[in-house]
Amino acid sequence: MSVENRLSLEPIQQKSLTELVAQRLIALLSSGALGPGDKLPPERELAKQLEVGRTTVREALKLLTLSGVLDARRGDGTYVRQEFTSFLSQQFHWPVLLSAQEVDEIVEVRNALEVKAARLAAERATPEEIERIGVCRQLLQIEERDLELETELDLQFHHAIAEASHNELLSSLMHSLQDVLHQYIALAGQMTDVVDTTAREHLAIYDAIAARDPDAAEKAMVEHLTISKTLILKMVR
Repeated sequence: MSVENRLSLEPIQQKSLTELVAQRLIALLSSGALGPGDKLPPERELAKQLEVGRTTVREALKLLTLSGVLDARRGDGTYVRQEFTSFLSQQFHWPVLLSAQEVDEIVEVRNALEVKAARLAAERATPEEIERIGVCRQLLQIEERDLELETELDLQFHHAIAEASHNELLSSLMHSLQDVLHQYIALAGQMTDVVDTTAREHLAIYDAIAARDPDAAEKAMVEHLTISKTLILKMVR
């Protein structure tokens, strides 16, 4: 067997500037240059030192804040979280900083599972299950942005639909993706200016399921997943 046939090399993935900046900041944490409780320099200073735009720095800081590494305090700046060492020691099945290819892969899985789940839920959900899917209405009651609460309600909504499909394997597969979905949904939420945007998409899905309209439920879920993908790709490309 030739050397070429024995080798199995993965293509080198190009990284976005946002990802490169985030990884540079993680390297500072790993080396001890930044420690728990340290305040990061202002965006303007970081952009100057890294020779990138402030928008790129801002998006990198958002990624690390969502990942639990940094703590963004309104009006006070960005700090290293006390528990950031647990982040550095974790072995992730999915990278914290998603590439465009990984976003595509997640969307393919979500389309395979959640579009079908929405259709089945419209056909099979009990009144009690429809009420649980109605958790999406709580998003409309949020007056100030709370990303963690929004992400939790979002996850509850999608898991409720999976359970209402009355397909145990489908529901089990959805739960196995909990960590991936949490990260993905949080990133999409970070890129949404107002929570009403997501709430309206969820309500369209809920209304279709409550009306026992499988076609409308499927269509609304496809639109929702497409919009969230578009939001995330703005960050990773």
